[in-house]
Amino acid sequence: MQTRININGVITAPEDARISVLDHGLLFGDSVYETLRTYQGKPFLFSRHFARLEHSARGIHLELPWSRSETLEQIQRTLLPGESRIRLMITRGIGELAADPETCADPVPIIIVVPLCALPEQIYKDGVEVIISSVRRSQRFADIKSGSLIHQVLAFREAKSRGAFEAILLTADDKLSDGITSNIYLVRDGALMTPSHDAGIVEGITRGVVLDLARGMGLPVVEGFLGVREIEKADEMFLTSTTREVVPVVRVDGRPVGNGRPGSITARLLDAYRSAVQRLMAED
Repeated sequence: MQTRININGVITAPEDARISVLDHGLLFGDSVYETLRTYQGKPFLFSRHFARLEHSARGIHLELPWSRSETLEQIQRTLLPGESRIRLMITRGIGELAADPETCADPVPIIIVVPLCALPEQIYKDGVEVIISSVRRSQRFADIKSGSLIHQVLAFREAKSRGAFEAILLTADDKLSDGITSNIYLVRDGALMTPSHDAGIVEGITRGVVLDLARGMGLPVVEGFLGVREIEKADEMFLTSTTREVVPVVRVDGRPVGNGRPGSITARLLDAYRSAVQRLMAED
């Protein structure tokens, strides 16, 4: 797979990319990141992603080394032909072998670009199965996309071992939170329900678009704390992410959601999202 890496403005092949073993991003997960994708070769909703990156950086008192325009220029320099998946990361930089961030002088910007592996269209037609993970989502610092991702790593391992597409994480008090790299939604009696920020979710960029589209379609939207039993009452379920758009969920832990088939509201929201891409690109 072709991969391009940009470290502090220098583009290299993966085998030539280097960061110090004393970088606090490696030692302590002291970093922030965003995942983006392109449509027609253009980073999608870059302004929203950069605003969230700024928010995460403020949350850990990290000064971003590049401005918005510099960051976009560096991403554009690093893109591959065709559509790309982009990982933008800012580490704390080189410091002492201690958790004190004041020992670090210069943050390190890293851009990793790989070809976008779009899901087969059959997945959107047939839906996927997810599991409820035994891993619990921390509700502290939920709005910071940091490089400390061990919860996601463990949940991914669990999902893979059980042949599931995604794992759903719960809060410490067993409320629905989100997926490993996705936000989740239930549909019941024509209303859209989704965990709120207080349930430990990251405010997804795609999530914001989908909720706006749902409201524009006249669907009631309820954000709050949702128990696991709500899945049993749901007519439909789906997840969203930057790279996967709107994916119907038809089974949870082997049990069907609703009639076990992708629902009509999920399909309408997927169509609406794809139709909105051109407009959103023009607005960004």
